[in-house]
Amino acid sequence: MHIRHLLVALIVIPALYLNFVIYQAGAAWVALTMLIVIGAGAFVYLSESASTFRYLFPGLLGFGMFVIFPIAYMVFLSFTKYSSKNLLTFDRSLQLLVQESFPVGDVSYKYTLCAQENGQYVLYIEDEKNPAERFVSEPFNLTPGGQAKADQKPVKLTALAQGEVASGKPLEMAQITREKLFMPMRSVHCALPDDTLVGMEGLTKFGSRARLWAPNKDGSLTNKKDGTVIRPDFNQGFFVNDKGEKVGVGFRTFTGLENYVQILTDPRIQGPFFRIFIWTVVFSGLSVVLTFAVGMLLAVILQREDLGFRRAYRTLLILPYAVPAILSILILKGTFNQDFGAANQILRGVFGFAPEWETDPWAARLMVLLVNLWLGYPYMMLICTGMLQSIPTEIYEASAIDGSNRIVDFFKITLPLVIIPMVPILISSFAFNFNNFNLIYLLTGGGPKMVGGGIAGETDLLVNYTFNIAFRDTGTNYGLASAIATVLFFIVGFLSWVNLRVTARMVRI
Repeated sequence: MHIRHLLVALIVIPALYLNFVIYQAGAAWVALTMLIVIGAGAFVYLSESASTFRYLFPGLLGFGMFVIFPIAYMVFLSFTKYSSKNLLTFDRSLQLLVQESFPVGDVSYKYTLCAQENGQYVLYIEDEKNPAERFVSEPFNLTPGGQAKADQKPVKLTALAQGEVASGKPLEMAQITREKLFMPMRSVHCALPDDTLVGMEGLTKFGSRARLWAPNKDGSLTNKKDGTVIRPDFNQGFFVNDKGEKVGVGFRTFTGLENYVQILTDPRIQGPFFRIFIWTVVFSGLSVVLTFAVGMLLAVILQREDLGFRRAYRTLLILPYAVPAILSILILKGTFNQDFGAANQILRGVFGFAPEWETDPWAARLMVLLVNLWLGYPYMMLICTGMLQSIPTEIYEASAIDGSNRIVDFFKITLPLVIIPMVPILISSFAFNFNNFNLIYLLTGGGPKMVGGGIAGETDLLVNYTFNIAFRDTGTNYGLASAIATVLFFIVGFLSWVNLRVTARMVRI
């Protein structure tokens, strides 16, 4: 028991420290969730009353992290305006605005950045016109190549008496640029003893600055230079002025069903979405039927005992399954090249014509199905071979006595005995092909492009279309992509449920 307590402590203490770091980083909800999980885990492994859950807890934790959380987060994002234009949270966007400053007066300071032994830095500045005006900052942190926090308070500067020098090792300008310290320094503001702000101007000097925006009690901001007032518009996810012009960086905002309505009503998305949905269903269904038919046929042929070299044939036919799919797809992509590929050279030589695999939509779809058939039949053949070997030979012997033949045996005995246990595999194969991203991405890239479909392609599956909207379209609309992914999730779930109901009915019959 003491060993168990020690092991729990060795896991919980670092986890609590990590949780504290996450909380300090500003992710309060993540930290709260993690704290609940840590507490639940400690209770399960320390309390005798919860001993029955000790073996279930790791599985439930993994299921929650890798299944429930991604799905829940995806559904949540589908109700938000979240894109490259609306990327930050509202608080972060507000902080960036409040942090903006503008130069005032004509006072400029030359500076020296001094590295401290503890990894912090001290800034020394000197008035270029009046060298007696010298100031040094309190120690502060700089992350090379990073940015200062938007809500970071100004670094305080104190006057240096005659003969005093700043502590630490002075850095040369080459060191500051090489170590990319100038990047976070641009967003660091310092406050003189009279509360005047100074900030970096260029690479070689500091100048007097003032905050550009003054917050008001009603949540608006007033521009100190021209008096312009801006307010947050939560429909657009931007701060806007009285003319409706957007100011600053956009922020994420809750939009309800807007993304789902856009799928149904936006002509730019509506047409391609339904065409791609139909092609996705057809592709998935045909892929399952074709791979099962070919795999079953080959398994039946290779099951014949009078067939010579059966093992050699089976080994050769399994090879496409042994080769990594990525390599096979790229090789077959070259094979189906409509100008120089081996497939078209053979077709031209034998039949005098060659399909335009890359530019004709129907030829491209046929190519996708053929390549997927090549990749998928070995798996079906292996499964069917195992099932055929489990069928007692006495059944076929009795059928032969009744005067049956191989074709009748296949449709009356073999297929009914194989198809029912194969249904779960066929359902999973359908779901896999419904989301077969790699095949389309590597083979056709979704092409040829759909006329009037924007970024949509004729061979795009819904998952590829979602990827293009999220990462390739202008604006990278994560919220809309999440809505499409949510619809896709429920479609696959519904089709799987229907298939399972049909399977259960077939088993009862």
